[in-house]
Amino acid sequence: MSIGQFAPPPNRTPMLITVVALVVLVLVIVGGSYVRSLPESTPSSSPTPSQTASAGPGLPFNTPDERQKGRWEILDSEWTDEGLQLQLRIYSDGGPITFGFMAFANATTEVIRPTSSPRSPDIRTGTASPARAATGYVFFPMSRGDATIILTTGTGRQMSALPVKG
Repeated sequence: MSIGQFAPPPNRTPMLITVVALVVLVLVIVGGSYVRSLPESTPSSSPTPSQTASAGPGLPFNTPDERQKGRWEILDSEWTDEGLQLQLRIYSDGGPITFGFMAFANATTEVIRPTSSPRSPDIRTGTASPARAATGYVFFPMSRGDATIILTTGTGRQMSALPVKG
């Protein structure tokens, strides 16, 4: 009998770890080569503002439900001792769009509702259709200063906003 017979069997763990590490390394290299050999996918083109913008004058807007779109513009603004008189035009590029307005002075957060305009036609609320743009006057009783005019749906949901200088 020899003393070697009583020795513990050799530890094979380091050799198994080395073999597993080599297999993982080969898989990573092969996987990386495969991924690089795939044809590059081109990202789907998203619409640019010029593709989604309506043709014609004014700032484009969409209704909150995204079913209709149109444009609107401030044709004239005049500050008086009582407030801001605006001449506005609203275009519809699809079906009828019911609209309204509100405003706020940029220096405050107070929402200002329009009152009866001294000029006619008063379009505090109305409907624009593709066949007929809505053009008329809106009066906001507010102090002179920079303001933001908000175009809303007939139920008061915001669709767009335009600045007015004080």
